[in-house]
Amino acid sequence: MRYSHSIRRTTLLVLSVTLAALAMGVPTAAPADLQNATLTCSDGTDLNLALDAASVMQLTDAVNAMTLNPAGDPPLTCGVASAPLLTSSASASGGNSNNDYVVGGGKAPNLGCFGGYPPVSFGLSAHVVQGAPANTASGTFNVGSPATNAGCKGHFNSKVDCLVVTGTAAHLTAHVTQATGQFAGLEDTEIDVAVQDNGTPSALLPDMIDDGNTVGQCLPGKDAQGEPTAPDQPVTNGNINVHDAM
Repeated sequence: MRYSHSIRRTTLLVLSVTLAALAMGVPTAAPADLQNATLTCSDGTDLNLALDAASVMQLTDAVNAMTLNPAGDPPLTCGVASAPLLTSSASASGGNSNNDYVVGGGKAPNLGCFGGYPPVSFGLSAHVVQGAPANTASGTFNVGSPATNAGCKGHFNSKVDCLVVTGTAAHLTAHVTQATGQFAGLEDTEIDVAVQDNGTPSALLPDMIDDGNTVGQCLPGKDAQGEPTAPDQPVTNGNINVHDAM
């Protein structure tokens, strides 16, 4: 019986301490640890992020996909550097940075070549401060490469000027700064891009992308088939990471 009373007293003590902690606003358990992560790109992007380990891995995988599928002239390149875990007091954001972003690379049909084949390489990095106007976004979207696209000559480079991230989907617009080969004629026009991040890519559930022409910044456009631009083309040999800071 003494043992039972001891357990009861211990349980009551733990309960009292927990209630006291809640009343004083003291957390009873530390939130998930975050890492300092820095995304840098050749277009001048330099984002300092606070992400959980899974998000850092997803971002790194997307950057690696971009490296394996160079796009543009010069091609867009990015890198991710991570630092030791933050203290628990700095982890209160629960794994979200204060930036919405979409980063990735790969190949996809219908990004500009006639008939959709062979699939064309692309590189994408776009970001906007969470809660800021969509038209304050920046970044780069490049398609094609004169060095790698036999059978689909040419490329275009564009500068992102609008980004809206909703969950695992993103829509952006960009201004084309140069275009050659089969993409000639796009220079100084506005395009829109829609992507869907389906998690770790697989043959059965790849990430999706499509682009189209639009009449202005932040406005939806139409793809090569005249349909509203939607992420309906599978990304092959690549990966897209969409992050919604919520």
